Amino acid sequence: MEGVYLRGERPEIWLGLRPLTRRVFNCAHELGHHVFGHGSTLDELQEESEAEGVFKPDEYLVNTFAAHLLMPRLAVASAFSVRSWKVEAVTPEQCFVVACGLGVGYETLANHLAYGLRLAGGSVADQLLRTKLPAIRRGLLGAQSTDRLTVIDRHYTLQVADTEVGTGVLLPAGTLVEDGRLASAVDTPRGRLIQVARPGVVRAHSPDGNWAVLIRAMPHQYVGLGWCRHLAREEGDDE
Repeated sequence: MEGVYLRGERPEIWLGLRPLTRRVFNCAHELGHHVFGHGSTLDELQEESEAEGVFKPDEYLVNTFAAHLLMPRLAVASAFSVRSWKVEAVTPEQCFVVACGLGVGYETLANHLAYGLRLAGGSVADQLLRTKLPAIRRGLLGAQSTDRLTVIDRHYTLQVADTEVGTGVLLPAGTLVEDGRLASAVDTPRGRLIQVARPGVVRAHSPDGNWAVLIRAMPHQYVGLGWCRHLAREEGDDE
């Protein structure tokens, strides 16, 4: 499944074991069902071809709600502006970096730029929608590319970044990473690449102290209560 919304005196949202950025969108989607007063729903995992076969007004409504909640026009425009990038000429790599900054998936932002906000069109939109994540990761890191990657640059606006154990995190060159027991670091031509080895919180900051971020890592495909997801595991704990 993608997710479940249970309506009741104490409403609940359950999320399926999907990639982290997809779970973010699914959570906003299920929240939309609550905001618009829908009954309990179970959103099944479907292929795109199956999902596009039948128009469902409620699903379209909450998808639109989720997209504009997570990627409002002002936030998207600002993310490109502070990096001196033109959204109407965005490249796949730039779209990926901005998507990481907004906490959403690359394809989610690419589709929103093309169809939701209509800020990218023509050949630019075609290239965004045609390019796949493995190619972007290889372009950023070459042979050092990881299966899962997020980018945190100096324009990242949040104080906290969520990730999963085993996901590569590409930081600005020279970034200092505290608590070497939790994360290993290696320098690449595009910046410092770290990989968090186990759940917990790692602080990364620039040498001059003008920039810092807390990186919270949860187990890959974590199952459990949301507020527990970043707690460090002690020897003997159940996984």
